[in-house]
Amino acid sequence: MKRICQRCNVISQDFNLWCQEKDCPAEKATEIFDNGEWFGPMEIIQPVVITRSFIVYEARRDEEHILLKVANAGCEDKLRREARAFLQLAQAGQHPLLPVLLSAHLHGLRQNHPYGWIVINEKVKYYEVFAFAEGTILRNWLLKNPQPWYQHVGWIVLSVADVILYLHRAGKYHLCLNPDTILLRFDKQGIPRATLIDLGLGDSAQNLAEIWQSHYNLPAYTAPEILSNGGQVSQATDVYGLGMLLYEMLAGRPVYAYHLRRDETVVQDVLAGGFVPTGRIDLKNFPQIAEKAVQPQPAQRFADVMSFANALRQNIPGIPAEKKPFRVNWRMVFIVLGALLAIFLIISLALIAVPV
Repeated sequence: MKRICQRCNVISQDFNLWCQEKDCPAEKATEIFDNGEWFGPMEIIQPVVITRSFIVYEARRDEEHILLKVANAGCEDKLRREARAFLQLAQAGQHPLLPVLLSAHLHGLRQNHPYGWIVINEKVKYYEVFAFAEGTILRNWLLKNPQPWYQHVGWIVLSVADVILYLHRAGKYHLCLNPDTILLRFDKQGIPRATLIDLGLGDSAQNLAEIWQSHYNLPAYTAPEILSNGGQVSQATDVYGLGMLLYEMLAGRPVYAYHLRRDETVVQDVLAGGFVPTGRIDLKNFPQIAEKAVQPQPAQRFADVMSFANALRQNIPGIPAEKKPFRVNWRMVFIVLGALLAIFLIISLALIAVPV
């Protein structure tokens, strides 16, 4: 097991960590489980993504291939709210671009155990279990390809926007969108398929000031009305998150640089709205759409996700439907073979019975 400082990204190999950030005590650092280690009855294969509020692992539970999501210290309430929201959405008809929640206990029912908890090293760890999904975290893909083809950019953002619109219609806000929350795969046609692996904050009816924690999201991706302590959130707040994703893929960098900078400095930049234009002039209206979506004042953005998505759709073809892989129906094959064998036997017996 290793430990990581979520402020300066230092990882210790021997579980002893000295953090360079004075406001991030080493004893609060996040534990990372390695390949072959056990999280209760689940064997870790590898970490998929490490964020400030959770870690997702590829894991195995008996013979079942799963994704294991573990809340970091101080983010347990967020995970519990998310698990209950996943359960509620699944019962109402889940969006296909969300992961499938499984029971936290192997032999329990999902509705009784949407999340679980376990004690490791005298610490209570809360977790969720999802059906395994293939893909690469969007941030990791952008490290290799920081400025993807604009149609791929549009399709990725439109896919995420469709999920966010679905959440809004269910009475929920996300508020924590960033490239670490999106799992990306490419189908056999080379079309990007996005899965949103985090539901964000949850119920829009709840008081933001009572449930928001500063470490739920990187400040560079957090809307100014959230950072200003007391700002009113709305659908335009999630438009900001979508705009950040669009901007970053167009410009090849986040709106606000955050590596090796203290949170307080980034927050000041976000509140000041001092982002620079994307510098792209070859992409129809994409840069203008991105820059409108990340305006510091909500009234200056698109009013809702539908308006934002419609503006994007006017500039690219629709997302191609995914071709389902051909699967052999072995049961039908065996039935047909059995019928042919029976016919062959009947004909053979009839020929034998005919006198010469």
